[in-house]
Amino acid sequence: MRAAHLLRAAGYAVWISVSVDAAVPQSRAVSLYVTVEKDGGLVTGLTEKNFRLYEDGHPKPFRLEPPETPATIALLVEHSQSSWPYLNDIAQAMQGFFREAPEGHWYALATFSNRLKVEVDFTKMRGRILEAFSELGQPLWDAINTYDAVWEMLDRMGRLPGRRVLIFVGSGYDEFSAHTLGDVQRRIEETNVVVFALGAGSLLRGSYEPYLGTTTRMNLYQAEAFLRMLADKSGGQAWFPRFETAYRDAMRGIMQSLASQYRLVYESTLPRDGKFRKIKVEAFQLVHDRREDFRVRVREGWRY
Repeated sequence: MRAAHLLRAAGYAVWISVSVDAAVPQSRAVSLYVTVEKDGGLVTGLTEKNFRLYEDGHPKPFRLEPPETPATIALLVEHSQSSWPYLNDIAQAMQGFFREAPEGHWYALATFSNRLKVEVDFTKMRGRILEAFSELGQPLWDAINTYDAVWEMLDRMGRLPGRRVLIFVGSGYDEFSAHTLGDVQRRIEETNVVVFALGAGSLLRGSYEPYLGTTTRMNLYQAEAFLRMLADKSGGQAWFPRFETAYRDAMRGIMQSLASQYRLVYESTLPRDGKFRKIKVEAFQLVHDRREDFRVRVREGWRY
């Protein structure tokens, strides 16, 4: 099945009955996608000797392999009547995507308000994404059901092969989702999708925060914390630009991070018992016989 049709195909379910003893360890290859930073810049050119990998506190042998290409990259964009105060933020992020996204990957665009809508299924024609965004009509709904939209995208992308990336552009605020924050957190722990988030409305929040009530302020803090959770859990990154043109710079940062990713592949034998297993990756180099450690962005762990 071609990748261009995989997002829609994910809407169909195939039920297979398999009897497996969850307590019996089964070896499976796991890919970890890692970015390494020093003083805010990306570090490239490291080898296997520059990494250490631990699963649930135990060192694991691994091999360093190139990240799969083309990658499967989906944009999930908030599109609601309630989004109008920060529509320019979202538009700037999309312009940044068009300018910075490299050719050759599979790209898709989905929008959401009260429900998720796939605007462009996976395509290598990058221009189709911006074209579809520019043709979006006036949104019909006020609701911003962020948790439902993110959960559904993670669920769909979790069924795809290879390197999968979700770029979220929106406020992070949620109103009436059927799924809870805990549901989304569990789904991202189960799914090998790296999430990058652009928090729309950051400038607006800063301008009006002194005049906000306690409840509104807490809702905004929760929205920001949600986007940070998505990034931290998956090994991505969250941005909260303070002016409109910075959204283009943030999109450039996302694409640079993807171009600089390392892929660590290891064999896991932990049982599929639903427990959360912590991941730790160290990156370093030896300078004059002294170890210099780098900052590593990697997912917090897995829930098998």
